[in-house]
Amino acid sequence: MLTPTRLLFTLGFLAITAQAQAACTTKAYDGQSMSRCVVWPAFPNQAISVKSTYLADSGGDDAGVLDLDLAIVNASDAKPIATYRKPGAYNSDAVRFDDVRIDTGRYRLAPDIRAFGLRSKFEHSSSATPYEKTDLALYVREGNTLRPVLEGLVVFKNHGEFMSDCEGYMKKTRRTLEIGSTSHNGFADLIITTSGSKTKDTKAGSQCVSKTTDLKKTQITLTYDGQQYVVPEDFRGY
Repeated sequence: MLTPTRLLFTLGFLAITAQAQAACTTKAYDGQSMSRCVVWPAFPNQAISVKSTYLADSGGDDAGVLDLDLAIVNASDAKPIATYRKPGAYNSDAVRFDDVRIDTGRYRLAPDIRAFGLRSKFEHSSSATPYEKTDLALYVREGNTLRPVLEGLVVFKNHGEFMSDCEGYMKKTRRTLEIGSTSHNGFADLIITTSGSKTKDTKAGSQCVSKTTDLKKTQITLTYDGQQYVVPEDFRGY
């Protein structure tokens, strides 16, 4: 049962959430543009807004880039508080851009600095070489601007190769991020844990046999160099 104080807090948060939903727009990606907007639980009077617009390459081969417009806005009227823009932030070609989700996890990088994240999803629909991945980026506010402090960390990847319906493999990789107890250059270290599995399909007579093997769990620490967290090359990209 909610106490009166808790009830008032809940009703207040719901009211702010309703205001933010009315003030900023959400639109699923339709191949041309998309937008997302959510209240930031750490700061209920603020909302995080992201918009992206597709620009096709001149070659006309279904490849292009998407710009990124990111903002913290007032939850009641959507007026910008802090902004960030990155032209050509996402490539979309054979591995196509699919979606961006706002991540409001508890990324407290310093006592007075809290980051938020964007999780960008890409995929390649193919029965022979299926592929999908999700990248994580973290942003912090500095006055009336936003700044990326982590970019390109692959937190999910699912890819494989098949010679037939019953001959091939799929490999899944997942990464979690925790705030460490140590720090460098004023920001907490990030503890990245990687786990995953590999499933191999083979033909045994008339049967299709699948065997799944868990991959060895590993852990590394990302440190802040004063501008960004340094992400190893094999934790990035494809």
